[in-house]
Amino acid sequence: MLEVQQTSFATALRLQDAPPAGLTGDPQGTHPLARRFAVYLNNVHHGLVQALAGAYPVVQRLVGEEFFFAMARLYVAENLPRARSLTHYGDRFPAFLYRFPPARSLPYLADVACLERAALEVLHASDAPAATPEQLLALGESLAEMPLPLHPAVRLVASRHPALAIHAANSGDSGGGEIEDRPQSVLIYRVGHAVRLTGIEPAELQLLRRLKAGWPLARIAMSCPPQHAGEGLVARFQRLAALPILALPEEYRS
Repeated sequence: MLEVQQTSFATALRLQDAPPAGLTGDPQGTHPLARRFAVYLNNVHHGLVQALAGAYPVVQRLVGEEFFFAMARLYVAENLPRARSLTHYGDRFPAFLYRFPPARSLPYLADVACLERAALEVLHASDAPAATPEQLLALGESLAEMPLPLHPAVRLVASRHPALAIHAANSGDSGGGEIEDRPQSVLIYRVGHAVRLTGIEPAELQLLRRLKAGWPLARIAMSCPPQHAGEGLVARFQRLAALPILALPEEYRS
């Protein structure tokens, strides 16, 4: 019975229509049921819109407050929370922007939203020991044959637009200046409690994606085109391994 009532209530919130069946109140009183439910509905949607604004400040800055809040209300109407906490609310907002016709004049907008979502996920990701260069060096020849998973607080975003430069120019992380219109791949990771976003080359993105998929370095080396193999692969791995983005399997942790 409770589950039916909860489903009915959630449906009423989504449809923004009449109060759900089962609510009681005096329809002729000072505060009729429909009016009280409308106030509650407005408060719920306002809170969700504010949660989106907090999660996507750069998107809001790019489109302006009025446009953002109108867009957010449409998103909220289609996407009620699936969890009690609002920490991760709005995870489908980038996908919403990809198919939102009024945003087509800003083709990079959804990719910038992907960066903001990835940064939020990294901020709240579980902690784990990050592999240090010294630990990796101590593994010797076995390093080439073992999987090196990415740290839980790591995300990768590939954009056909200069999403990182646009994000930096609109978040106080850059002094502005001209932005070159070119694709950008981005590594998002955490140092302590600080989230870092850094641009990476396509070959570095491919390396990290294959590590994430469980490929050992030996297999990655064999699959690389000649221009990306050998010393180039070693240099890329060394640069990335200097960052706290890899996690040793438990059996290799001292």
